[in-house]
Order: sequence, then structure tokens, then C-alpha cells
Amino acid sequence: MSATEDVAHERVPGGPPGRRVQLLDAAIRVLAAHGLRGLTHRAVQQEAGLPHGSVTYYFKTRDQLVFGVIDRMTELERRQAGEVADELLRTMAVRPFRPDYPRIAELTHAWWSTSRDRQLARYEMQLAGTREPAIQEAMSRSAREFWKLTELVALASGSQDAANDGEVLLAFIDGMMFHFLVHKPENPKYLETGLRMAIESLRVGAEDAAG
Repeated sequence: MSATEDVAHERVPGGPPGRRVQLLDAAIRVLAAHGLRGLTHRAVQQEAGLPHGSVTYYFKTRDQLVFGVIDRMTELERRQAGEVADELLRTMAVRPFRPDYPRIAELTHAWWSTSRDRQLARYEMQLAGTREPAIQEAMSRSAREFWKLTELVALASGSQDAANDGEVLLAFIDGMMFHFLVHKPENPKYLETGLRMAIESLRVGAEDAAG
């Protein structure tokens, strides 16, 4: 897969409204169930329940389909992650510093539990990126959007190095998400405990740096 290949994937003029999104959402489900090797035009149109040629109409090549899926996942994640980040930043702005961890954990649980296929598909793409530079570049661009959110959280925590701490926080949350998907922790306080530890560790680090 070449990074310079034309991967334009705008909706074809005159195509049915929403059909392209329907195909991309079907592609995410195929990725989650069968991995990147299973992501074919035929598999996607079967998953979407659409007639032969539907996928090719919007995505002439498999590369266009792959990068369309990455864009779609980023769009959906941006929406849900933004809701969690906004709520967290709002509660962190109150003084004394007292984030509403139960509420943030509730929002995070709703996000992760309703987007299981998307998260599995994202990990499939991340692993594929270790072998295919073009996918890695696209996934890195996507990750930078969420890094900006965690950088804001780090700043709100008083971090003296928000870029670094934001990246560490993103990695911590990503690890929690992976554990949540794979192991399905039974303790309902799992997310609340993890988020509290992540945010409070930033606070401790900031206070140590200031001291």
C-alpha cells in the first residue's frame, strides 16, 4: 500500500445519501470480526446487505476503503471522546479541584461498551500500521487528535509539560481500554479507579515539579 496512492473517498455525486456511511460502518464490523485480511469489497457489501458493486461504487480500491474506514472511526471517536473530555475539563475547572470521577467513568463506560466493534477495528489498524507505513501515518494523524484532548486535561491538572504528560495519559487510557475490551473487568469501579489514578498522578507530578 503506497502512501502516495490516490485514496480520495468522497461520496460520488448522485449516490444515495448515507450509503457511503452505511458501507463504512459495515466495514468496521467486518474488521472487528475478521481482521484486516477479511476486509474485502464482497464482505462489506454482504455485511451491509447491499447489492453487488455497491462498495466499488464508492471505493474503487481496497486502499480507498481502508482509509475511508480510518476516517470514519476517527469521526465517531472524536464525537464520543470529546463528550468525555468536555465533561472532565468542566468538572476539573471547579475549585477546589474535585473532578466528578463517577460521572466521567459512567460516560467512558457508555462510550467503550457501545463501540466495541470500533475499538477492535482500531486495534486491527494499529497493528497493521506496524507493517504498512501508509496505515501507520493515517492512524498517527488520528491519534494526534486525541492527544490534543489529553494534553488539555494535563494542562488543567497543572502539568508543567503538557505535551509529554498528555501522551502518557493517552497511553494509559488506551491500555485501560484494551484491558476493558479483552478482559471485561467485573469490578464496576474499574474505570473510576483507573481514571482517578491517571488524573491524580498528573496532579502529584505537577506539585512535585512546582515544589
